[in-house]
Order: sequence, then C-alpha cells, then structure tokens
Amino acid sequence: ASVHPSLSGSCAPFSLSIRLENVTSTTIQFSWKPQGGSRDSPYRVRLWEGSREIENRNINETSIAFGSLLSDHEYKISVDVLTCSMSINTSMTVRTAAKVLNGTTRITNEDFLPEYENKSSKAFKDFETRFIMEIKRHLPEEMLKLIKE
Repeated sequence: ASVHPSLSGSCAPFSLSIRLENVTSTTIQFSWKPQGGSRDSPYRVRLWEGSREIENRNINETSIAFGSLLSDHEYKISVDVLTCSMSINTSMTVRTAAKVLNGTTRITNEDFLPEYENKSSKAFKDFETRFIMEIKRHLPEEMLKLIKE
C-alpha cells in the first residue's frame, strides 16, 4: 500500500514495498525497497501483536530483524517515512513458524512384521492407525485442539 504525493516542486511519487527475508519460530527479518522520490525522515519500523505495538524503531537502513517472538504467532510489521510532508506507509501480516518436534519411538509390545516395510501395505496402514489412536489417547486436551485446527 503506497500513497503518491503530488508532483508539485521536487516531490516525485514515492512508494515502499516490504520483502520478507527470513521468518523462523522466533524471528521476522525483512527489508523494504523505497521507490521514487526522496525521504525527509528516518524510516519508522514497527512490530504489532494484534492492536498492541511491541517495537518501534527509527532507522536509516532498509532492513531489520525482530527477535524473541512467539512461535506460530501472527504479527503485523509496518514501515513508514515522511516525504514531501506526507507519511508513506506499508504493512504486512506475518506468522512466525511453528516449532516442530521430531522424535523416535521404540515399540516393545508388538513384533515387527515384514509388511511394515511397505508403507502402502494394509498391515502398515492398520498399524499406523492404531499407533496414532494410541498416541492421541494420551495427549493433553490443548494438544488435541491444535491437531483439530
């Protein structure tokens, strides 16, 4: 989203566009590209969580990283700058990555069948269904809600 000031005097149209550089479970790193005229102030870069502003920085660079964020959380990033006595603003909604747990399980109460080698076999699919049901039976309610979502 950009606004173009009138072409009166030396005020050329000016716009900003945000580019995400890297988003992890705890960091949002992005840059922006000014196009057109010249700016009359540092860039004001803000990070919002819902309607609450949690970071507000004035910088001359065209990139920034916000860290110590919550995983799988929605944030709004915005950049604004003054040009020709007008405020030009652009913003974007970004969701941080979810944390992923990788693990292994040893199953000791069942014999391994050769059919389990073939993940499309009926024996494997039946085993997989039983395994998932058993895992879900022991998960806390909050985890089950996340799975349903």
